[in-house]
Amino acid sequence: MMMPRNVLMFADPGVDDAIALIYALLHPDINVVGIVSGYGNVEVEVTTRNIYAILNMLDMDVPVFGGANQPASDVYVEFYPEVHGVGGLGQFEPEGIGFQLTNFTDLYEVFDRYEGVAIVDVGRNTGLMLAYMLGKQKMEKATDCFLMGGAFLTPGNVTPAAEANFYGDPVASKFVFENIRSHVFPLDATEKALVTQEMIGYLAEWSPIERLRGPLQEMFTFYAEKYQEFVPGIQGAYIHDLLPLMYLTNPELFTMIEREIFIETSTGPARGASIADFRPNYGIAAAEAEEEHLRHKIAMDMDYEGFYYLFMNVFMNSVRTPYVHR
Repeated sequence: MMMPRNVLMFADPGVDDAIALIYALLHPDINVVGIVSGYGNVEVEVTTRNIYAILNMLDMDVPVFGGANQPASDVYVEFYPEVHGVGGLGQFEPEGIGFQLTNFTDLYEVFDRYEGVAIVDVGRNTGLMLAYMLGKQKMEKATDCFLMGGAFLTPGNVTPAAEANFYGDPVASKFVFENIRSHVFPLDATEKALVTQEMIGYLAEWSPIERLRGPLQEMFTFYAEKYQEFVPGIQGAYIHDLLPLMYLTNPELFTMIEREIFIETSTGPARGASIADFRPNYGIAAAEAEEEHLRHKIAMDMDYEGFYYLFMNVFMNSVRTPYVHR
């Protein structure tokens, strides 16, 4: 039996972040030791409330640290209430959730309390950049860094060139890739992470955590309806942010390649674009010539059948028992 992976998460719930966070909290082989909230899908105050709402729903106590409220790239922040709802969780509106923002720098205590902490960032990279800039020695204790973001050989989802997380703060993303060796999960792989209405409908009826049933249905239904506007005919929605967490315990589900990554920071139509060299002659000679640069592992494909069963098993609280559809 594997030891649970200690994970410090950076998130901005948002429906897909919320579902990924619930997945991480339910997985018996993932130990979420802290969560850093940040702006992104909605304001940081709202994302923080949403994190506490999820913890309350699951009756869990995890430290939450208040993160960035605007990007390093510029002062304009673009939120997406039309995709995630005004409150970030679709039709689900948490009530009576009180919280107090914890000092951002308290997150470094995680590295004193736990060994082998991995970073998982499924939002804008601003908070991760700030954490590294303010406490490099502590952050370098992290064993691994896993990011959801980017679009390499596929179009972006905010502009033709860019995915939302890197577009939201390309200066922060550029900093991360120049300083932190990472595993990256771009749209090339995450647009295979389809969660269907049938899957959520099953969980809404049979989940062993009754308090999760209604909110999960309310969050996902709103999100999936919005996806119909972007991808007509889709049978659900892509839950992009699940993939870094799935890789933690099941790396065999993914096809990875190793490349240097560049982020476009201009204010033009290429803002936030993620670039890597995929030319056929990119081989050993090129790698040796670029030893001075950080190289990152990029997910290019995913085994959907494995994704499906892993998702259902975790949400049914039976990750070691194969899910069987009724």
